[in-house]
Formats: sequence, structure tokens, C-alpha cells
Amino acid sequence: MTRAVVATQLVLAAAIAHADPVPGPGPVEAAPVTARPTLTRRGWAVDLSGYVQVDAVAWSQRSVDELGADGAPRNEERVLIRRGRLRAEAHRGRVRTAIEFDGNTTSGATARLLAANVSYAVSPYATLTAGLFRTPFGVEVPMAERTKPFLEPPTFARALVPGNYDAGAMVSGGYALVRWSAGVVNGAPVGDARWHGSDPSSSHDLVGRIGAVVPGPRKFWVEGGVSGLAGSGFHAGSPATKDDLQWTDDNGDGLVNASELTVVPGSPATPSAKYDRTALGGDLAVHWCFCRLGEGVAYVEAVVATNLDRGVIYADPVASSRDLRHAGFQLGVVQTVTKYARVGVRYDRYDADRDANEVEGVHLVGIDKTFTTLSLMASAHWHDARLLAEYDHERNPFGRGDDGTPTTRASDRLTLRAQVEF
Repeated sequence: MTRAVVATQLVLAAAIAHADPVPGPGPVEAAPVTARPTLTRRGWAVDLSGYVQVDAVAWSQRSVDELGADGAPRNEERVLIRRGRLRAEAHRGRVRTAIEFDGNTTSGATARLLAANVSYAVSPYATLTAGLFRTPFGVEVPMAERTKPFLEPPTFARALVPGNYDAGAMVSGGYALVRWSAGVVNGAPVGDARWHGSDPSSSHDLVGRIGAVVPGPRKFWVEGGVSGLAGSGFHAGSPATKDDLQWTDDNGDGLVNASELTVVPGSPATPSAKYDRTALGGDLAVHWCFCRLGEGVAYVEAVVATNLDRGVIYADPVASSRDLRHAGFQLGVVQTVTKYARVGVRYDRYDADRDANEVEGVHLVGIDKTFTTLSLMASAHWHDARLLAEYDHERNPFGRGDDGTPTTRASDRLTLRAQVEF
């Protein structure tokens, strides 16, 4: 995916914005349906909303009562606050501003700013947004966590756009059957494993999606789209080091002998460098409604990328001396069973490095860095409350066999969630 392709999407989107408006999905950061006006001040209407997700990991196959090398507990069978969100929105005429805070105990008690942006409706079918917002790539990343049927995003979404939110500017809207969004972002999402939302370089990423919604008979409709991303990553250089003197007490007498001293030579400084990264994704969803049973959807989303992993196995082609290619997809079906329950199944697969290899003896062999997860979900709903149970049959390639060779390890888990919105 080149910068020219993404730029073409921006031009097409701008042309569409001059056509007649049509009802449809709003911008990525549209107000949640549960928001209720609580205050009117100087012509501004202020809406407050929020939700809390409490997770109980009832069983985890990889949980152990032990500490890791970093000193962090390896026990996963616990109760935690996955998300506690508070969101405030104010709108007056065509202007809207929003701010959202998040608190959780996933890795210790944490409170942080999650979103903060300002929007201006240029027309009924085009909105400009600037600030910290959800990255407009694909379907999974821009979707709000409060409405997702499954507990967490698929692995490829957590790897390529960790944390979902990034800072920049975006234009979004729709006309007739077409929906689009495109933006310029820093390229360091809030969940970036290395930079944690702080952009290390002056270059920006171009990202966007263009799609369509096609209605059919009897509440049957189809939606699909294509997403693209083009930008630059950053490889940190290293400072120069001096020669060092190392002593190894070979005979164990506690005395320094000349033969036990070794000079460790210093190294010259290495410069920082930028590298290109790209992604191309596609998504398709089929919606239906069985009047007596409820609504349902079957969907697929796939993406191929280069040097873009920022959350699972960090991609640094400068350090690896080669480009790192990724590929991932998800397949899912979700069915509502009356207005009180929902069931679903999802399979996702993510290959973090399609060209990975290592030397074993005198042979060069391939390494499988593929994550797969089969998720089974059932949830019960009552007003603004939801109880959800999900079993994840997960396999990841971080394990090692008794002989030290790479192997896939099991990571199955059963999680229960209680969610309340207000």
C-alpha cells in the first residue's frame, strides 16, 4: 500500500462530500446511544455517559503462582477492572467536543486520558475531527468496546493498532451507499509497546477506509470496505560505549590475576533511522433479522501489513536487517436470541512474521510465529447491564520444548464479564 493510494482515497472522499446527504453511520467518535443530556450552559448541551467492565478470569491454562523475570506476577486467575470509562461530550450547532477517561487494573491500578477531540460538521455528510480519536482502519479498531460482542479485539488488531486511539486529524462522512473516513495520525497509538503514544519522529501516517452499505429485503443488508495505511516507523540509535575491563575469577581464589582480565571493546554510536510501513485491509459483513428470534451478522476481516506490528512482536526492520511481513484475519458469526441474549463464535489468526527463521545446527529452518484463537461467547442482557461468558481456545508460538526448540503452547481460558452502562 503506497502513500499515493491512500491519498487517492482522500481525494475520492472529498468529492463524495459534495453530494446529497443520506442517513447512515456518523463519524468514528459519534455520541454513544446511551448518552443523556445532563447540562445546558451558554448554548452548549453537555452529555455524560460511561460504563464499567468487571472481568473474572475463572480459569487460565497459562496461569501460574509465580513471578516472571521482570518481577510481575504470572497469575491470571483473578478479578480485575478491565475498563472503567467516563465520557463527556458537548455540542453546539455544528461544533462538538469530547473527552474520555479510562481506569483499569489490568497491569496495576491505572488512570489515563483516552480520547479528547474537537469536531466540526462541514455539512450533513462530512465532519472534520482533530485530537485523540479512534484510528479509522478496518471495522474492529474503530468499534467502541462497550458494544463489541466479544471480550477483546482479535490478535491482529491488537498488534497493528494497539490501543485503538491515536492523535491527528480526520475527515469522515457518507453519501448514498458510501461511507468513508480518512486521516493523518502520529503513528504511535496509545497502546504502542515501545513509544506508548509519544511520537518519536516528525513524519505522520496516512490512514483511512472507504466502504459501502447495501440494503436488501426483509432487513437484510450487506456492508464492506477497504482500508489502507502508509507511514514511517522509527528505529532508535545507540550511543557510543567505552572500552570496559571484565574480571572472571577462574580459580575462585578471590584475587585478581592478569590472566583473568579481559578487555571488552567499546562500540561506536549508531544513528537513529526511519523505515516505511504499510497495511491493506478488507472487511465484509452480512446482516439479517429473524423476526421471532433476533438480528444476526456474519463477518470477515483480513489485513496484510509490512513493518507495522506495534503491540505483539514489535516490528523493527532496521534491527532485523529485513522487512517484517504480517498477515491476519477474523471470521465470526453473532446471533441475537430475543432481546435478552446473544451467542457468537469467532476464529482469528495472526502471523507476526511470515518469513521468520532461525539456525538449528547447520540448517536454516522456518519459525511459525502464528497466533490463533477460537472464541465461543454467550451473553445475557437486561436494560443497560450485560453478563458475558467467553471461552478462548488460544495457541501462541512463544513456547519452548524440553530441547529448547520453538513450540506452540496452549493458552486456553474462561472469562466472565459483568458490564453496566450509564
